Parts: sequence; structure tokens; C-alpha cells
Amino acid sequence: MVKELKEHLRRELIERRRRLPEEERRRQSASIVERLKKLPAFKRAKTVLLYYPLGGEVDLRPLLEELLKDPKKVLLLPKTTVDGRMVAVEVNDKAVLKKGRHGVVEPLGGRIFKPEKVDLVVVPGVAFDERGCRLGRGGGFYDRFLPRVKGFKVGVAYDFQLLKEVPCEEHDAPLDAVITPTKVYYRKKEE
Repeated sequence: MVKELKEHLRRELIERRRRLPEEERRRQSASIVERLKKLPAFKRAKTVLLYYPLGGEVDLRPLLEELLKDPKKVLLLPKTTVDGRMVAVEVNDKAVLKKGRHGVVEPLGGRIFKPEKVDLVVVPGVAFDERGCRLGRGGGFYDRFLPRVKGFKVGVAYDFQLLKEVPCEEHDAPLDAVITPTKVYYRKKEE
């Protein structure tokens, strides 16, 4: 039953996200990035794991470009390994980015950081709720990676992606906060 509900929500919300006009997507993404940059956890973070947007996800590319120029922060992007794990790979201005096996743009090479060494993870998703539950694309990559992260975990979403309740199972890793263009929802207050 939960699996069917998750699949239904995925189809519905991915289609809604896909229909969002490009200009609106850009405007809302910029608002989310500004809220993210104001988080104390972001300001403190030395290592920041972002993602490269896919299929209308919140666009973090302007922030990615900004962090490449910030000597005080190490920019990381996720990469899927041959055995199906997600790793955090350092990206610098000389990094080569290429579409990986799941169609996601990822670094070709670079230093791998253990999840425990990541200060802030910005997580994409299809849907979120105020409890920090997240519905992803269904591969489970973040759900296997996030429990090992000691840093702050924040989801980013358009307002329509924040639901009253997202089906959460035991293996689903909760986030500490979710940022939309209009608000920051905390499950766990920042220290």
C-alpha cells in the first residue's frame, strides 16, 4: 500500500514540477538559494554537498558556481559508484562533470569525502513534509547515505512539494529542515 502511494505521488508531483514554467522555476529556485545561504548551518559549513538538478528540480547551479569561488568552502557533488552506492566527491573549478548512469550530472573524478565529514547536505526530492520526511526518486541513494552524515541535512522544494504528510518508512532518512521559496521548516533546530 505504501509503495503504491509513493509511486502515485511521484508521478503526480514530477509531472507538476515538469509543467512549472522555466521563468517561475528560476525565480523560486533563486528564493530557495537565498534562504539556504542564510541558514547558520550553511554559514558554518566547510564542506557542502549540493546536487545537479534533474527533471525540473530546484536549480542550485548558481550556488554551485558561487561555492566554486569560495576558498572557505569545499564543494561536493554526489556520484554513484559501480556497486550502486552514493559518494560525495569534491568539485573544483577544473572538475569535469558528465551525465552518470542514472542521467544525473556528476563529477568524473575527485577526492571522495566520507559522509561523516560532510557539514551540510542539500537534498533534492519529489515531496517533503514538516517532519523531515522525504520522497525521493525511488533509488534509495540518499536514504543509504544520509544516516552516516553528522552534519545538517536540508531538503529544498517548491511550495507545492511540501505535503501535509509524506509516507515515511523505517529506512527513510529524515531531514533536519526543508526550505521552500516562502519558508524554512525545521524538524530539528540548528545548534
